[in-house]
Amino acid sequence: MNQSNTILLRNIAGNDADKLVIGFSQQEDAFIHDHDCFELAYVVKGSAVQTLNGVTEPVSRGAYFIIDYGSRHDYRECKELKLINCLFFPDLIDAALVDCRSFDELMRVCMIRYYKQYLGLTPVNRIFYDEDGKVLHLLEEMREEYESKNIGYQEIFRGKLLEILILTMRKVVQHTAVSMETFTGSSVIQDAVRFLEANYADKAVLGTFCEKYHYSLQYISRRFRQETNLTALSYLQKVRIEKSCALLAGSDLSVREIARQVGYEDIKYFYRIFHRMVKMTPGEYRKTAPKVPLRY
Repeated sequence: MNQSNTILLRNIAGNDADKLVIGFSQQEDAFIHDHDCFELAYVVKGSAVQTLNGVTEPVSRGAYFIIDYGSRHDYRECKELKLINCLFFPDLIDAALVDCRSFDELMRVCMIRYYKQYLGLTPVNRIFYDEDGKVLHLLEEMREEYESKNIGYQEIFRGKLLEILILTMRKVVQHTAVSMETFTGSSVIQDAVRFLEANYADKAVLGTFCEKYHYSLQYISRRFRQETNLTALSYLQKVRIEKSCALLAGSDLSVREIARQVGYEDIKYFYRIFHRMVKMTPGEYRKTAPKVPLRY
């Protein structure tokens, strides 16, 4: 396998019309390669060292990982490595995703109703471990459906794949640097978190907090980063974008008014921050998100 090798789904499936393929593979050492589809790989047996987008980590039984379009990886030091490989095109999940080439985009479209919980997080190009065996069980059922190809097998396959994605997103949320809902740091940073969440519309909210509680901005900024692994600004932006998402889905307010309500007077800056975090414009989000009436 050469350095620029791209593995094509149709070459594995043997049919240009197939949107998926799943099966066991006895993996030997492989040079770096990428795919023209998404790949979900699960280590059933053995171990290896994998380099994925320049990051090298060992993998062993129970590990699984989702690999994005064009992400390059290899396997080395394979020791009886047996995988379940699941390769699929995004329009298997939703026909509207036929041109999707980003797993983050797929997750935003398919799981938009859970957006608040995983804003800014991603399960792609990371290694997870299936501690309770649920993911393996679902993959085995998917493989059986694929091999039998009974009527409706693609829909069953789709449902089980979505279940795996939801279980994986739970892991992302549970293992992220900090969960502010259960944050148990110092009282000063707990106070800062509550103040940011309650006063996010204040353009100078962190400065207001420091003035009110007699702290220096430098001190609070340093303590916030030390205790949460987030900057105060990045957390504030997360809160503001979450609130704007709720307003876009649950109101008819203009984007400019929503930006103002969440603390952004500069509409261009709001668009830039929103697109950076959500990977779509506010208008695109409003069209995609389910309508959920706001509760006051």
